[in-house]
Amino acid sequence: MKKHHLFMASLLLSVTAPFLASCHDGDEGAEQTTTATVATVDVCNLLTQAEVDSLFGKAMGAGRVDAAVPHVQGCVWPASGVANLIVQVLPAPADVHKSIDPGKGYKVLDLDGMSRQAAVAIQQPNPQYGLSEGVAILGIAKGDYMLTLSPVMLNIKEGSAQFENLKKIAAAAAQRL
Repeated sequence: MKKHHLFMASLLLSVTAPFLASCHDGDEGAEQTTTATVATVDVCNLLTQAEVDSLFGKAMGAGRVDAAVPHVQGCVWPASGVANLIVQVLPAPADVHKSIDPGKGYKVLDLDGMSRQAAVAIQQPNPQYGLSEGVAILGIAKGDYMLTLSPVMLNIKEGSAQFENLKKIAAAAAQRL
């Protein structure tokens, strides 16, 4: 398996694992999510074409629906080939910060100034695996939902104009939920 495929698979698993783990009957302190049924959402239309294009810096065309696991609805860009932008809607967690934390190799920051509970996981550089620093996951809660944007391989750096653009796009997409 290629390194970028392995990275994307582990990223997707790390985002969805807390929700799958919280589905068991035991009470071992698993993070609680809302119990509301997540209605079907047209995730590909939560972002405008202009917003998607602005993240890539070029025209990307429509996204492709991607539903990798139960209770998670998604859309990926580009529509064919390896996904560089993954947008997902899932049940809202009690704590966005904890739910998007992939673990070692990432720093997670709460995003102050956004109108909702929001956080970002930033991948730390690891030259051994060819990984550079950049945004891995941005999560924002709205009611019974959490929206995540994962701009994998877009190399969006914390504090950059692209980072501010990503935050603006996430806030607008959450508003459309």
